Amino acid sequence: MKVLVTYFSQSGNTEKIAKAICEQAARTNEAELKKLEDITPDDAAGYDFIFIGSPLHSGSMAAPVKEFSGLIQASSGQKIAGFITHFAQGYPEQDMDGFTEPIKAACKEKGIEYQGCFDCQGALTESLHGAVQKKLNLTDEQWADMVKQMTGHPNKKDEEKAKAFAKTILA
Repeated sequence: MKVLVTYFSQSGNTEKIAKAICEQAARTNEAELKKLEDITPDDAAGYDFIFIGSPLHSGSMAAPVKEFSGLIQASSGQKIAGFITHFAQGYPEQDMDGFTEPIKAACKEKGIEYQGCFDCQGALTESLHGAVQKKLNLTDEQWADMVKQMTGHPNKKDEEKAKAFAKTILA
């Protein structure tokens, strides 16, 4: 099976998870890792399975990932799974459903089989700390707790979980 792992990453969190997923996919498939800006939606039609990765931006997939998802050209029997990185420790299942809606909608519209989404905590880029703390209206103490929770993620355990997700999805 020909597998594409494509992603949009600004801080390296999503890229780290993309590499783990691609490493797992390459064990039993022909797998390629490509940054989203290095592939066109038409190119994606040449793959049997696509993993699409995005950081969350203000509770939504990054704009380039939304756009790519909407333009993707399906091929017969194609499958897609998503993966998301975010700074918060965890989200309820209904939030995750909302975050992945652009991919699910594109799959439904184009007859592509949606295979689910992996989510992983990442560390927020330090330059965004002040703006996010203000937006969430958190005290310095509350923000320090959040920073402590996200520091070091994604870690080796997160990468292993991403590999397990890929292995299960591709089985």
